[in-house]
Amino acid sequence: MNEENFIRFVLEHEGEDPAGLLLAADRWPEIDVRRAARTIAGRRKLREKVPAWYAHPALDYPSTLSLEQCSSEETARYKQAFVPAGSRIADLTGGLGVDSWALSRRAAEMHYCERNPELCAAARHNFAVLDAAIEVHEGDGIEWLQQTEGRFDLIYLDPARRDKAARRVYDIADCEPNLLEIKDLLLSRADRVLAKLSPMADISRTLAQLPETRELHVLGADGEVKELLVLLAAAQAGQSPLIVAADGPVRFSFTPEEENAARVRYATAVGRYLLQPAKVLRKAGAFRLLSERFGTAKLAPSTHLYTADEPVAGFPGKCFEVEEVLLWGNAARRELGRRFDRLELTALNFPIPTDELRKRLGIAGGGTRHVFATSLNHEKVLIICQP
Repeated sequence: MNEENFIRFVLEHEGEDPAGLLLAADRWPEIDVRRAARTIAGRRKLREKVPAWYAHPALDYPSTLSLEQCSSEETARYKQAFVPAGSRIADLTGGLGVDSWALSRRAAEMHYCERNPELCAAARHNFAVLDAAIEVHEGDGIEWLQQTEGRFDLIYLDPARRDKAARRVYDIADCEPNLLEIKDLLLSRADRVLAKLSPMADISRTLAQLPETRELHVLGADGEVKELLVLLAAAQAGQSPLIVAADGPVRFSFTPEEENAARVRYATAVGRYLLQPAKVLRKAGAFRLLSERFGTAKLAPSTHLYTADEPVAGFPGKCFEVEEVLLWGNAARRELGRRFDRLELTALNFPIPTDELRKRLGIAGGGTRHVFATSLNHEKVLIICQP
């Protein structure tokens, strides 16, 4: 099959239904329509997720699951900061290869390991198209490591987060390979080990399970938590792990000791501004420090909202200007219904979840106002504000 004709076909038909193309495959006997349909479907998934790959219509996408599980271009490029220039790197769970591709941009020697033959074949093809110098090894990455000589500057792995019944799992011990069982082997062969974990993993439990953690990164994109990364190295007595929360321009780092020792001030009233930390900070557990470092007052111990009377420069999250504070009750509910037909609504540390509260209020989403239903000084309040 002529590759130029294949690429032309993909570009001409990428707006069509891949299933429809398969049904009409007899119309194009000179084209591998099955591959073209996979390519068109894959390009749609990666158009926003990995735009650098979308720019190459000749890439192959053999697995829908690998497309769903692969890192975004943004988080893959973030991992480049862990790669010393001119280093030797191994990715033991290659998958679609987005992380290997990103890491190879800084490495002198990059190895990709993958057990799935179709993914390996696609990786060889795709890395050539992307002009990425990566050695592809088909087979189990741990077995390959045990049979390979020499040390690595960094070993990377992304354990599969589904059990044998294809159900999602989050704990390290339930993933495959089990990082807890192989961490000693990995650290005997590499200066550092970088592992991608589920964004649902519990951070305190993760740090307890992996005392070798030197850094833990909570990565976000577009306001949502996407990945947890743990950087492991040989244990050093008394060294505390650094926790980093990052999402676009938001970047906040601290140690657990700093968070525990931070002096927090609690609000007696809501000031002119209400501040909501980015989700990556809430996942990372940065609660007390936001009061100490930015001079803000926390609404309550379990209410992760902050207030100030003056604008707070550099606060890692959203800032709202407060218009009014209402005590929660029937009168407040009627007041909102009378004044607004559309509202953005968020319930935090409130006895009624956001969706249920919206039903009770009977107010549609949207509009220019945002109402936070939350707790202040043991009282339930509605804070009406605008960005």
